[in-house]
Amino acid sequence: MAGLTVEDLSIDIAGASVVDGVSFSVGGGEVMALVGESGCGKSLTAFALLGLLPDAAEVTQGHILLDGLDLASLSERELRRLRGSKLSIIFQEPTASLDPLATIGSQIAEAYRLHHKVSRREALAKARAMLVSVGIPDPDRRLTQYPFELSGGMCQRVMIAIALICGPDILIADEPTTALDVTIQAQILDLMKQLVAERGTGIVLITHDMGVVADIADRVAVMYAGRIAEIGPVDDIFAQPSHPYTALLLASVPRLDVSPKERLATIDGSVPSPERFGPGCRFNERCPLADGRCRIDTPPLLAHRPGHFSACWHADRVSEIARAAA
Repeated sequence: MAGLTVEDLSIDIAGASVVDGVSFSVGGGEVMALVGESGCGKSLTAFALLGLLPDAAEVTQGHILLDGLDLASLSERELRRLRGSKLSIIFQEPTASLDPLATIGSQIAEAYRLHHKVSRREALAKARAMLVSVGIPDPDRRLTQYPFELSGGMCQRVMIAIALICGPDILIADEPTTALDVTIQAQILDLMKQLVAERGTGIVLITHDMGVVADIADRVAVMYAGRIAEIGPVDDIFAQPSHPYTALLLASVPRLDVSPKERLATIDGSVPSPERFGPGCRFNERCPLADGRCRIDTPPLLAHRPGHFSACWHADRVSEIARAAA
């Protein structure tokens, strides 16, 4: 299966750099997670991969390589041929993304008819098979129903079926388990693991849920204010984070081994808006390790262990945060 490589991607909105020099890759049969708080640039990065940025946003530099082809240089017509067939997305809100006036069957079959030039009957047969593969019971009935007749979990499965019907090499999953109860969330994650194992699909998982990352991802890139703060293997980053933001994110995950009366850990402050991005590390206003250098000089993304990179002037002191939060 083809791999996806993002090199030095930058996106501007009204002159403000909302995504700045982002680089990562995902291969076939691999799950790469992009994590961070809301406003860190995760979804904009995902939309850029498919050429679906809003009109106000534009890619100002970088390359998006799919099997050696630079998607950032393609026309809208060329991108349409690749969307669905080579690169697909599961949008964040399934009930908002599905057409309320079209049946489930017609919505799943549409992409298959577009890319394969088959009859409506053939496309519906393929749509039925996809409903079975994503675990939706009574597929013949579901084909004729409308989105409002399905639960949120079923709508999410329908979105996955739409994204996968043409057998894409890379699947972008933008908060695929948001607003789902924990049982349905577990089922969706199991389905995604099955896709990776059986089809060799590469997945770019956009999320703010570190528990989901631990469950499904192979590697993780932690984003903050439009930049990659840390990137590396999941197990290594969870065991030894090398950026204060990562350490604080992990410390804020609720734990079962603490008293229910104990106050949850939080990160003071919020992600700054793009017009407030200043020099130096963009996390410096919220970072317990920040000093004068952090407010002036931008730290480069450097390797601290094999395959594990972080952008912090005080990477060797991040363990202090983990100990304080323990």
